[in-house]
Amino acid sequence: MKKLILFVLLIVTTMMNVVAQNRSINFEPTKEWKKIIKKAKKEKKMIFLDCYTSWCGPCKLLARDVFTKDEVADFFNTRFVNVKFDMEKDTDGVILKKQFGVKFFPTLLFVDPVSGEVLHRLVGAGTPEWLIDGGKLALDPDNNLHSLMKRYGDGEREPGLIREYAGALFSAYSRDEAARVACEYLEPLPLDSLMTPENWALIKQVVTDPLCSVLKLIMAEREKFYSSIGQKEVDRKLEKAINTAVKELTKWNPDLRGVKPFNEEGNRELIDYLKSIDFYVAPGGLACLYTAAYVREKNFRGMLDKMDEVFSYNLFRNGTELPYFMENMRFLMISKDDQLIKEGILRIGEVIEQYPEIIDKINLTTTKSLLQKSVGDTVGAEISKKEIEKYKVMRRESKK
Repeated sequence: MKKLILFVLLIVTTMMNVVAQNRSINFEPTKEWKKIIKKAKKEKKMIFLDCYTSWCGPCKLLARDVFTKDEVADFFNTRFVNVKFDMEKDTDGVILKKQFGVKFFPTLLFVDPVSGEVLHRLVGAGTPEWLIDGGKLALDPDNNLHSLMKRYGDGEREPGLIREYAGALFSAYSRDEAARVACEYLEPLPLDSLMTPENWALIKQVVTDPLCSVLKLIMAEREKFYSSIGQKEVDRKLEKAINTAVKELTKWNPDLRGVKPFNEEGNRELIDYLKSIDFYVAPGGLACLYTAAYVREKNFRGMLDKMDEVFSYNLFRNGTELPYFMENMRFLMISKDDQLIKEGILRIGEVIEQYPEIIDKINLTTTKSLLQKSVGDTVGAEISKKEIEKYKVMRRESKK
C-alpha cells in the first residue's frame, strides 16, 4: 500500500512539474472586443492585444517561442487581460486593425480599457526579455509611448526624454518619426557629443538614412569616431545604412500592383553621395543602383550585360555580391523573354559551385527553380527541387 501511495505521489509531482514548466500567456477565448473591454474594466487591468495574421512568420515565432515562456506567462497573466485577434479573419480584428492603425505584423498593443487609447505599441518579434520590458514600459504612466508623445508634444526636450521617445517610436515601427525626433536633437550637437555612449546608442538604433546630416558628418569625420567608438562598429553602422538605402531603391518592381512611383530624386541623391565618398561599400552600392535602372526600363538584356561589367571589376565586399546576383536573376521572371530567362538559369548553374555554404546553394537553387517554372520547364524544376531537398538534408546533418 505504501508503495502504491509513493507511486501516485511521484506521478502527481511529475505532472505538477511538467505543468509548472510549460506555462503560457492565457489569451481570452472570446473574439468580441466589447467583452474584453468589460472584463478589463472590471479587473482594473490594461489590455494586451496581439494583432496577428495566419501567414505571418514572426507572429508564429512569438506564439511558439515567447508567449510560452514561464517568465512571460507569469508577468502578463497577472497584469493584463490578454487577447489575440487575426486582423484579417476575425470580425472585430478587421475593425481594430483600422481603429488602431495596424499596418505591420505582429503588432502588440497595450490598451487602456477606459479611454480606449493605445498606451504603448511594439512591432515585430523579439526575445522574452524584450516583451517583458515592453510590458513594463506600458505600465509606466510616465514613460509609455502615449505619455512620451504627450510630453514631447508639450515641449519637453530633455535628452533622456528624447532618447526614450525615439526608441519607443522605433520599436513601434514609426521609424521615420523616430529618426526625425533623434536628428532634431542630434544635429546641433558638437562632434564630441555625438560620441557619448548614450548618443551613439541613439544613432545606432534609430538614425538609418545615410543622406541625413548626422550620418554624413560621421562618414566625413569617421577617423575621429574610430578612436572613440571603434572602427568595426562605426563602419558596420555606415555600411548597414548605405546597404539598406540601396536595397529600398533596387527592390522597386514596375510590375507590382499598387506600387508607389519610383523615388527618382532619392535615387539621384544617393548616387551622387556614393560617388562623393571614399568608403568600401560605395562601389557595390553604385553597381546595384546602376543595374536597377535597366530593370525599371525593362531592359533585361542591358541588365545582364551590366552585371557582367560589374562582376569584372570585383566591386562588392562582405558577401553582398550574392544578394545582388539573386535579386537580378529573379527580376528576369518579369521579362517574359524565355531566352533571357534560360540564360539566367545557365548563369545560376555556373556559379553554384563557387559558394560552399549550403544555405547559399539552397537559395541559388530555389531561384533557379522559380526561373525554370516560369518558362514551363517542369522537369528541370523538379530536378532543382530534389537538389534543394538534398542540400537541406546536408544542412541538417552538418548541425548534428
